[in-house]
Amino acid sequence: MENKKPNIDDLLNALQNPNQEEIDKAKLENTKETWTRIGNKDSFDELGMKSSELSDFLTEWTQDNPYNNI
Repeated sequence: MENKKPNIDDLLNALQNPNQEEIDKAKLENTKETWTRIGNKDSFDELGMKSSELSDFLTEWTQDNPYNNI
């Protein structure tokens, strides 16, 4: 994942929606690759979560994103 420098629109959006970055950061696509990573106990570094936060997030994510929907 590349690091994009914020532009003025990003900064204005951050002022209007201060928690949006956290919401955007905690998104995973319901794909075979994501399920493989979950099965392999990947650390999902791109989400920027501590181990306990990640565990809770993945538990909720798997409940909301059934494997049979891919």
